[in-house]
Amino acid sequence: MHADLRNIHYCNWIEFLRSSESWSPDHIIQYQINSLKLAVESAYRNTIGYRRLYDEHGINTEDIKSFDEFRRLPLVEKEMIRDHLEEFSTGRKKGRQYITTAGSTGIPFGFYRDNMAFARELASKAYQYYRIGWKEGAKQFVFRGLPINSKSHIRFYPRLNELRCSSYHLTDEQMEIYRKRAFEYQPEFLKCYPSSGYIFARFLKDTGRPFPHIKGVLCASENLYEYQKQLMSEVFDARVFSHYGHYELAALAGFCEYEDAYHVLPQYGFAELLDKNGRPVETPGQIGEIVATSFLMNITHFIRYRTRDLAVFKANRCDSCGRPYQIWQSIQGRLQEFIVTAAGRYISMTAINMHDDIFDHIRQFQFYQEQKGKVEFRYIPKQAVKDDVLQNIKRKLLFKLGSDVELVMKAVNDIPPAKRGKHRFLVQKLNIAFGDI
Repeated sequence: MHADLRNIHYCNWIEFLRSSESWSPDHIIQYQINSLKLAVESAYRNTIGYRRLYDEHGINTEDIKSFDEFRRLPLVEKEMIRDHLEEFSTGRKKGRQYITTAGSTGIPFGFYRDNMAFARELASKAYQYYRIGWKEGAKQFVFRGLPINSKSHIRFYPRLNELRCSSYHLTDEQMEIYRKRAFEYQPEFLKCYPSSGYIFARFLKDTGRPFPHIKGVLCASENLYEYQKQLMSEVFDARVFSHYGHYELAALAGFCEYEDAYHVLPQYGFAELLDKNGRPVETPGQIGEIVATSFLMNITHFIRYRTRDLAVFKANRCDSCGRPYQIWQSIQGRLQEFIVTAAGRYISMTAINMHDDIFDHIRQFQFYQEQKGKVEFRYIPKQAVKDDVLQNIKRKLLFKLGSDVELVMKAVNDIPPAKRGKHRFLVQKLNIAFGDI
C-alpha cells in the first residue's frame, strides 16, 4: 500500500476535501472566516510575537467576524519570523519539527511544523492531482531536488512507487540512462521541477528518441513558464499540470481538469492578492502579491504572511469546472524573477517566452543580472553556433526586453543547478521590493 494511505491524518483530510468539494460560496466564506478566527486566537493566546504585534496595533482578536475586520491585522514579514522564531511559535509542543527552506527569495528560512500539518499538505496536493487521473500508487518518474549519489543517479522508492532520477545530473549521457530506465519502469506520470522537465524534454526532442506514454506531467516547486509547458506538452503528448505552494503551507493553488489557471484551495488557507498599497486586487488581469494565512500550521503561525510571490487575478469562479474558488490567471513568480532595466522597468520572466525555434541551437540557457540595465544571457551551445544565429537570438530577446537593456551573450560550459537541484531561469542579484514593480 502507498505510504500516505497508511497515514490517518492524510486519509482524514482527503475525506474532508471530498466532502467539501460541493460547498457553496457562502459555505466557503463562513468556513474561512471561522478558520481565520481560530488561527488568530490561537496565535494570540499561544505566542509572544503575535500577542505583542496585535497589542501594539490595538487589535482585539475577538472582533474578527469578517474579511474586512481580518484585513485590519498587520502584515507579517519573513524576516520577523526568521529573526524571532521562538516568539512566533507555540512553545515546546509535542511533535514539532524544525524545517528549513532553500531561500528562493534570497532569505534562508526555518520554522516549526508537525506531522499532521505535513500530512494535510500532501493530501491537499494529491487531491488536486486527482483532477487529471492521478491516484496513490500510480507509477511516477521523478526529477526533484534530492541528491542521488548512486552510480546510476537513480533510486526506486517502493513506499511511494516512484523512480527518482537526480536533477543534479542532466547531461546527455545521463539523461539517456534515465530514458532507457523509463522503458523498463513504464511510468504513468512524470513529476518534476519545470526546469528539469524542460531540460529532459529538450533532450528527447533534439535527439528524436522516444519516451513511454504517460498520462500527465506534474510540475511543482518552481514557476511554470509557457515555453516550458508547450515543449513538455508536445514531447510527452500529455497534460502538463502545475500547482503553486510553499514550505510555509499557507496557500495552495493548482490547475483544474479543464483550465490552465490556478484555483486557490479555500480549505487549506486564506490567500489574498494585494496591490502595492495593500488593497485587495479584484480586477481581472491585475497583478498582486500573495499574502497568505495558513489553516494547517499551528506551531509556527503564518497569518497575513507576505510570500513575496506575485500572481495575476482572474476571477472568483471557474467557468469550466464550476468551482467557486479564487482563480489566478498565472503566477508571475518571486520578486527575484524580474529583470530591472536601466530605465527602472521591471520585466517578469513570464514575458520572455519564445514560440519559435530560436533556442534550437542551444542546449541550456540562463539569464543573470547583478547590475541594473545589464543582463547576461548564459548559454551552452549544442555545437559551434554561427554568429548570425547568436545575433538572431539576441535580436529577438532584446525585442522582448527593450532598448534600455544591455544584453551580453556569454557561452559557458556548465550551468550548475541551485539548491535542491533547481535550474533557475534567472539569477537575480539585485534587491527588489514589491512596491518597486
